[in-house]
Amino acid sequence: MPIVVEDGTGLPTANAYASEDDFDTYTEDRAYVVVVGDTEAALIRGTTSLEAMYGTRWPGTRTHGRDQGLGWPRTGATDVDDNVIADDEIPIEVIEATIELALRELSSPGSTSPDLARGGTVRRVRAGSVEVEYAANAIATTTYTVVDGILEPLIGPTSHGGITSGWATRG
Repeated sequence: MPIVVEDGTGLPTANAYASEDDFDTYTEDRAYVVVVGDTEAALIRGTTSLEAMYGTRWPGTRTHGRDQGLGWPRTGATDVDDNVIADDEIPIEVIEATIELALRELSSPGSTSPDLARGGTVRRVRAGSVEVEYAANAIATTTYTVVDGILEPLIGPTSHGGITSGWATRG
């Protein structure tokens, strides 16, 4: 499937938030070592994972409803500081988070959407002197701390398995 990058018009066939040029600029600016592979496919998979993990937390509503292929652009969206996000804007945070996930997809295809089996059944894992025991209500999730941090201005602090990241203020 060819890449169709969302341009802010709510393209019904859009399947990515970032282009190869966006990817190249982002990775070059950060001096990332990039695994050679199908960057377009990685951007599409990264977008799919981003939508699956964070899509229900996007602010506002889809500008063109179900007629658009992806969750952005959105109407009535603001960031956590109440700055208005234009109805035709794809926030830089969404583009950068897509690229971060695409980097992981290039290194290990499918890694951003793994099937996880851990839950309440694993009680103890031991490897030599190291031991890990999960609580009965342990949640099987992968945490992408860089992506969480990039998206925090849009969706606020994230929560994983009962641990919430956020800000503490002394007063």
